[in-house]
Amino acid sequence: MVSVLLVVGSVYGNSSSVAEECAELLRSAGHEADILSNASLNDLKVRPDSVLLVCTSTTGQGEIPDNIYPLVNELRESFPLMPDRRYGVIALGDSSYETFADAGRQVDELLQELQAKRIGEVLYIDACETADPEGTAIEWMREWMKAL
Repeated sequence: MVSVLLVVGSVYGNSSSVAEECAELLRSAGHEADILSNASLNDLKVRPDSVLLVCTSTTGQGEIPDNIYPLVNELRESFPLMPDRRYGVIALGDSSYETFADAGRQVDELLQELQAKRIGEVLYIDACETADPEGTAIEWMREWMKAL
């Protein structure tokens, strides 16, 4: 089975709740799943074979949440190429804002620049259209997990 690091960027807890549901699904399928709410580059280096699943909301005017910002900044500054790292992104946002799910987009673009290999498409969860973000994420996860 596969080891998955769920890296969470959350302000009000929605991304954390989604990540917890995803981790439960992964574990029930026999995978290892660890949630990191304050991840660092060192956390990623310690587990180089783990698949990353970034689950983040967007705050303010398209900013990355404070708890994931240090990791994103560290990745931007040290720019460690990750050609063997696989990842997925769940981006939560509100389409009534111009910067809908921008934190997730930024993380996806950064990981691509670092040569990581995305599994599937980014899941965008719109608070204006989805009352059950966890359910939407679980549906997406069932397909995403097939590629692990």
